[in-house]
Amino acid sequence: MLSRKLLIVLLVSFALLAVWGTLAAQAAWGDAGKRMDSAAAAGAAAVSAASSAAVEVQPASEVTRTTDSPAISTIDSPSPTCYLPAPGTGACYLAWSSIYVAASSGQYIITMTVSIEDELRAYHSGFFQNYMYIPGDMLAPGFRVTCGMPGDGGIPTLGNSYSYTIRARETGGLGAANYGSVYCPADVVRVYLPLARRP
Repeated sequence: MLSRKLLIVLLVSFALLAVWGTLAAQAAWGDAGKRMDSAAAAGAAAVSAASSAAVEVQPASEVTRTTDSPAISTIDSPSPTCYLPAPGTGACYLAWSSIYVAASSGQYIITMTVSIEDELRAYHSGFFQNYMYIPGDMLAPGFRVTCGMPGDGGIPTLGNSYSYTIRARETGGLGAANYGSVYCPADVVRVYLPLARRP
C-alpha cells in the first residue's frame, strides 16, 4: 500500500516537472521571439531612416552641381579704330590694339572669332589654353573695309559705320560675345581719266 502511494507521488512529481519544463521553454521562446521582433522593427526603422536620409540628400547634391556650374567666358577687347592709311583710295582698316579671351575655371578656350557686318574675318583656335591673347601686330594692318562717302554712316563728317562681333567658346560648352560699332573716316575717291584727242 505504501509503495503504491509512493509510486503515485513520484508520478505526480514527474508530471509537474514536465509541465514546468514545457512552460519554461515556452517562456524562453516567447522572449526570444520578442527580441527577434524588436530587432526586426529596429532594422525596418533603420532602413526607413536611411531611405529618408537619401531622399533629403538628393536636392543638396543638385544645388551643389548648380553652384559649381562654370561661369561664362570673358572677353577683354579695347574698342577698334577705323583708319585711312592712303587718302583717295577709299580703303579703310579696322584694327584692335589687342584682344584677350579667358575661359572659366577648369575650362579651355576652343575658338575665338571676329566678324564684321556678320561676315567672318578672323578665326583663332585654342589648344589646351586657359586664355588667348591676340596682339594688334598679329592682325596688322587690320581688316579692310570701304570708307564711304561723307554722311554714309549717318554722321555728315564721317563715312560708313560697321558693326563687329567678337565671340569665344570654351570646352564647357559656354561662350561669350562682345558687340560694338565703329565709324570710318570719309574718303572721296577721284578717278582722273586721261584726256584723249580724237584724230
